[in-house]
Amino acid sequence: MKIAFFAARRIHQQYFDRLCHSLQVQDTDACVIWHKSLWLDLRWLPQIPGSHAELAQVVDDHLCEKKNSRKGRSRSAGYWRNFRRVKLAEAHLLFAIYRQALKNSKASHMVLWNGLKFRQGVVIAAAESLGIKVLVMENGLLPGMTTLDRQGVNFLNSVPRDPAFFIAQSDNSNLPHEPVPERPDDLPQHYIFVPFQVNTDSQVVLFSPWLQDMFALTEALLTAEKKLGVKMPCVVLKTHPACDQDYSELAQQLTAQSRKIQLRTSGDTRALIAHADAVATINSTVGVEAIIANINTLVLGQAFYNLPGLTLSAQSQNELELQLLQLAHFSPNPTIRQGFLSYLKNHYQIPGRWQDADDAHLQAACAHLLREVKVLG
Repeated sequence: MKIAFFAARRIHQQYFDRLCHSLQVQDTDACVIWHKSLWLDLRWLPQIPGSHAELAQVVDDHLCEKKNSRKGRSRSAGYWRNFRRVKLAEAHLLFAIYRQALKNSKASHMVLWNGLKFRQGVVIAAAESLGIKVLVMENGLLPGMTTLDRQGVNFLNSVPRDPAFFIAQSDNSNLPHEPVPERPDDLPQHYIFVPFQVNTDSQVVLFSPWLQDMFALTEALLTAEKKLGVKMPCVVLKTHPACDQDYSELAQQLTAQSRKIQLRTSGDTRALIAHADAVATINSTVGVEAIIANINTLVLGQAFYNLPGLTLSAQSQNELELQLLQLAHFSPNPTIRQGFLSYLKNHYQIPGRWQDADDAHLQAACAHLLREVKVLG
């Protein structure tokens, strides 16, 4: 067995270097592959594939991400046709380059970050063509933790989807808890908090079948308000700090058309969650934060935490209008909630943030990785 860490960002390379060293100290063969300069080994040239369905899908997913960006919205159809041709050619070249690098590594398993971006999608295809088994890492789902999964991240992860599993997991262990932030003075007395997500995030691009972006999300809420009238609950929207989209016109539209929906561009998200009657989200980790805070949660997209008895779900306009009326009165099953959070804390997540990893975190991460490798075989 040999584990190769594939790094496409310098900060991940530095973290992977430390994990690799910790594994080597434990007599586990490991190496780090930095994505640059791999092309210098020209043995990749004969390995450039012809048509490749998996690479085409990687490119199409990347195209959707770019089209959802602020700049992408103004591009012409001709631009995107040419963009796809260029990216498809790039994907085929990178596939051959990464395949040769993985051959050189003699790895049986590969670890990479996220796995849903363009470069990572290509290297996964290259690894799978060699029979190399893939694991992914990501930021933690719980505060102060890190994710490592043998299947994928977000909706693709290996967290069980059967509520009965979490009923069996329930125990009396301490769940994540943070002090409740002070309530902002200008909040409605009762409201549903709806956090915006980054339009180009894979969470939205890949796992939001009926709401393609935050404009579509807002339009769905406006349509619900027209249908529900005075029964429509107050909704507080908040933009994502990492999204560069200009929402000034959207804010003006809400001011002109809505009496129930407001858009905020700043404020403490934790406070908006803590003082809400409920939270509605496509699939943001804010949903997990709401579950931790024992706030009723409505899921509008594909999310691993969308479980019967734990959250409500709305996967169409009609369902949204129905669930907006039910959300404040919903009672999550406390046993499922306890078991779900206990499982994440005690079994699924690695203690410690990877960004400031200490020796204890590195040891825990290596142990978790080796367990996942054993499951994969």
